[in-house]
Amino acid sequence: MRLGHFQLVKKLGAGGMGEVYLATDLALDRPVAIKVLPSTTTSGAARERLIREARAQARVQHPNVAHIYFIGEDAGRLYFAMEYVTGATLADASAPLPVEDALRIVHDAVLGLREAQRSGFTHRDVKPSNLMVDGHGVVKVLDFGIAAGGSDGQMGDGPVAQTTLAGTPLYMAPEQARGEPIDFRADIYALGATLFLLVSGKPPFQAENVAQLITLHETAARPAIPRGIVPRTQGSALDALIARMMAPDPGDRFASYDELLRAIENVSLQYTRPGGFWARMIATGVDLVAMLIVLGLVKVVLPADRTIPVDSIGMTLLAVAQSLLFARFGTTGGYALFELEVANIETGKRPTLAQALRRTAFVFGPILLFGWLDDLLGALAVPDVIETANSVVFGVVCTLNIVHLAYSSLRTPGKRTWWDRRARTIVRYRR
Repeated sequence: MRLGHFQLVKKLGAGGMGEVYLATDLALDRPVAIKVLPSTTTSGAARERLIREARAQARVQHPNVAHIYFIGEDAGRLYFAMEYVTGATLADASAPLPVEDALRIVHDAVLGLREAQRSGFTHRDVKPSNLMVDGHGVVKVLDFGIAAGGSDGQMGDGPVAQTTLAGTPLYMAPEQARGEPIDFRADIYALGATLFLLVSGKPPFQAENVAQLITLHETAARPAIPRGIVPRTQGSALDALIARMMAPDPGDRFASYDELLRAIENVSLQYTRPGGFWARMIATGVDLVAMLIVLGLVKVVLPADRTIPVDSIGMTLLAVAQSLLFARFGTTGGYALFELEVANIETGKRPTLAQALRRTAFVFGPILLFGWLDDLLGALAVPDVIETANSVVFGVVCTLNIVHLAYSSLRTPGKRTWWDRRARTIVRYRR
């Protein structure tokens, strides 16, 4: 059977939105996929939906979205030709997938959906069967049959009014199920539910009927990934990522696809490998030794009869200098030896000066505080027991920081210490 200059080879699948065939483009001698309305379909709504799908997908020029080549009509049958992707959809994948594979797939799908948003469209039906991985491992977003956008395709970030309930309840955002206007955050929700399925092997919510399923999506607590499936240091971070993607309130989800991409990259070891305990300890030790050497050289130059607290002033200035290095280069001499860098958790780039100063104050603040206090106690000629107590407390604080770093390296998402969380930074190996 032929449709225009396409020779149909075999049927690949069928659904409510049309039939899909493998075909040969006789003009260019290449395989294509043909989507055509069933011969029994004559409704104008079905024709408009197929045309809308072709136009929406054609506007999105991106490697992670299947390309549209041609739309036409032959013998009263409306059809369009698109890129033939050899591979399998995620619905055919043997879940659960390894965490890194699942994160890479979702990361690439976000790239395609981000381009769709830039072209003015919300997909509205993100699910495993609409995400395909080709023979080269490239993820393709498929089926823009219920995509919605402005009439000119340039709706920007505004909400899309829903005239009918469309989508798949297993992955549908609560506001979409309620028939409210939606935007790209509904696609983020569906992608979060898809990520849960890929990692755990089952959808986040299951119920006996659609009404119960919609209620669960709207009111139930977000499920956690079963322990033992993911590495300990990734488990909490992955749960937090999916929970935010699937937040019932759209305002609690990621505010942009760029923000979501950064969050995925911070969880994935493929993109971000957090610095471990020993690398960070030795790097910090190297920096401290360098600071002490500089301080010793300064003390040699200064007069011997000085009364100013050179040690405390010098360490404070050197701590500020370290903050400037983090803000300017993202690393220091000790960190560079281990290919470590400090990055802004929100942008993935170097920390701001304010972040760097805040982080340094949290790390070295106790050391500097007790140093200054020791100088003050020495100047006041207080009893030795007070100076001894100050030294003991100083040692305890340093030990607690080391213990906390060790704990964070084993248990905390992204191996982030309390000072990194307060400063909104992460210590990672350079990409």
